[in-house]
Amino acid sequence: MRIGLFGGTFDPVHMGHLILAENARKLAGLDKVLFMPVNIQPFKQDRKVTDADDRLRMLAAAVETNACFGVTKIELELSGVSYTIDSLRAFAAKLDPGDEAVFILGADMFMNIEKWYRSDELLRDFEIVAGRRPGTDSAELAGFAAGLKSRYGARITEVDNPLVDISGTDIRGEASGGGTFRYMVPDDVWRYLYAKGRLPEKKFAHTKRVMDLAVEWAGKNGVDTHKAWTAALLHDIEKDKGQGVSNDLYHGRLAAATAKSELGVLDEDTLNAISWHTMGRGGMSRLEMIIFAADTVEPGRRYKGAERLRKLCEEDLTAGTLQVLIELRDYLERKGILPSDETLEAIAYLSKMRENSMWGFQTSR
Repeated sequence: MRIGLFGGTFDPVHMGHLILAENARKLAGLDKVLFMPVNIQPFKQDRKVTDADDRLRMLAAAVETNACFGVTKIELELSGVSYTIDSLRAFAAKLDPGDEAVFILGADMFMNIEKWYRSDELLRDFEIVAGRRPGTDSAELAGFAAGLKSRYGARITEVDNPLVDISGTDIRGEASGGGTFRYMVPDDVWRYLYAKGRLPEKKFAHTKRVMDLAVEWAGKNGVDTHKAWTAALLHDIEKDKGQGVSNDLYHGRLAAATAKSELGVLDEDTLNAISWHTMGRGGMSRLEMIIFAADTVEPGRRYKGAERLRKLCEEDLTAGTLQVLIELRDYLERKGILPSDETLEAIAYLSKMRENSMWGFQTSR
């Protein structure tokens, strides 16, 4: 196999990156392209970079629908400043005999490659695919590549890439200023940045834990993992403690409305999972159960019984969700707060569902 490693900061990954990767795959005859986010960019050490975990999550979302794309954490695992030659050697050492690592980069970075750490080794030992980007002339690129081939015996493929003038700097500027960048990035990346921008750091950390748990449970229960990812990402985007108890109870409905009107989420099951994640309801789908329960028992929750409830949900989603609802009802009653009609209806519905399951009846939802 010929595996392309596409290096970059990817802060965030955008359509220009994806187009370059796809053209490199086709024109250089690559079997797979792995995006390789840097840990610390040698030439940008003075620039604040988005946390690696967020960049990885956005990359994973961006490449999910392309079977020939993937993500490698090789540079992040090496830690410290990311020197491409070290990363390529570490990756190549893990390949099967006969497989080959090919380095992909944009022409703007390629034109400065001789300034890189141990660039002579990089140019001598690894094939390079350079994709033309805005501001780079084809003739200039070809001439520079010819010089490297002559001086180092370099193997270089030049990709005449469509000139998509998008940069991470532009996107970050639009995002911080409340501007629009929707069609600069894949929809999932756009939604991720939207949610991250709406929530305080601690609340977004909770969101990510819910996402991880929801996707895990979706996979185990035959539920669409992308719907679980989306619903978990957006479930708290309208949560505002400053608005008191009413917002605590109804922010799910507000979030679903925003997800539909502002973020283009049209799947009804996903919207219902967002809408009812605070109280449940009669007729809950399995996706609704997953988001409701994951929000309540994700590993960051420290209340007494959280771990017990999480294990129960992992063993039996219906039984676990029912128990979470029962303990929510009991907690509210101890506080002198009446549980919502929706919560009581959810308990009745799941109790019946559980009873039918115990007697061997099929439950479609």
